[in-house]
Amino acid sequence: MSQATRFEVQTYTICDGWVNCWCDEDEPAYYDTHDGAQAAIFEFFADLSRAGIVQAYRLEDYRVRPV
Repeated sequence: MSQATRFEVQTYTICDGWVNCWCDEDEPAYYDTHDGAQAAIFEFFADLSRAGIVQAYRLEDYRVRPV
């Protein structure tokens, strides 16, 4: 029986390249669908925009990958 695919949001870092540094209660965050993970990125950027600091972040530094 094959294991179901999960997805993670990866962030590009200068030191380590692409890593999953998104956490849910100190554990790495995983999503059941690609769309769910992508929605988390968009929600993150909406929060940054509301806080007035979105200009300090780049959308291209975030991606969704299956794990």
